[in-house]
Amino acid sequence: MIMKYIFFLFLILKVYSINAQDCDQKLLAQKPGYWKAGIRGSTYLVSAADLKKETAVLASIHTMISAKYIPVGCQALYTNHFSGTNPAAGKNWVADFFGYTIYPLRFLCDPASTDKSKWYVNIATSTVLDIDANIISFLNTLFTADLPDDDSRGYLKMARRPLLQEGYYTWGKEVSGDSQSKTPELTYKWLITYDEKLPFKDVSRKEYLLLIKKKLEKTMIDDKDHMEYYVKYMNKIKDNLNKSEDFLNQAAVCMWNDEERFEGFVEEGKKGSFIAIKPNMDYYNKNLGKSVPQFFLVTYRIATGIDTEVENMNRIREAVDFAQLRKMLGK
Repeated sequence: MIMKYIFFLFLILKVYSINAQDCDQKLLAQKPGYWKAGIRGSTYLVSAADLKKETAVLASIHTMISAKYIPVGCQALYTNHFSGTNPAAGKNWVADFFGYTIYPLRFLCDPASTDKSKWYVNIATSTVLDIDANIISFLNTLFTADLPDDDSRGYLKMARRPLLQEGYYTWGKEVSGDSQSKTPELTYKWLITYDEKLPFKDVSRKEYLLLIKKKLEKTMIDDKDHMEYYVKYMNKIKDNLNKSEDFLNQAAVCMWNDEERFEGFVEEGKKGSFIAIKPNMDYYNKNLGKSVPQFFLVTYRIATGIDTEVENMNRIREAVDFAQLRKMLGK
């Protein structure tokens, strides 16, 4: 009887040990993961015919990645999103914009459960892959269209130029949050284009000066009580407009906070500066349909302090084939 009791106790302890191990984060990180299709995002202003073609493009991207990437310790949730050409956001539109996203949602233990073998899928993550066609959202936003006539600026702001590496453009590593942290959130952006060309170009100093001169003239009319304050900035604009053609044809690089009170142009790369750019409509093949990708922006965001997410993003990055994405352009 005693031996039977001891054996029974041994089984309980063994099961408890296994269950406790199953809830260990290191073991959870090694569990085979799986794919899950998420809810399709917006299809705003997209025609049924174009939606079908754009869905096929994104399906090809998913096939490319899923052929090489095997999720581990997570649910790889993937979704698609779409948006059509909006006259309020631009003019002379060339193409819709649409994209594909993967969220590697980690397996976690349920702290409220007495059964320590229970685990569940995290509901959110800051580690994300985005592959977007025909849009660069962080350039306030660059579409496959000219800026609208009533655009508040008349140009887009770019903190620094992308570098060409092995045929593709990249803005390099960006650190979000505390740059001194041992586990910062990192972002990498890559631009896949036709023949190493860019879908944007510089705004010249002359163009920039004329744009802010027009805005400042309106401000001076609307705020006559502070006329003297604005006059000094208007004089600086006029002084610059009287400079040589060589000076005026250079790219406009300004301080981020100088848009409404022009202090002068600065050297590219100065801390706190931006490069004024605009859509390059000559980049596009305008004979293609709106569902055709004409460039891709690939964005990797990684929470470096979470081993499971780092591991999955490393696997995802190995599966994203830039050459294959380039072959999709114009198709």
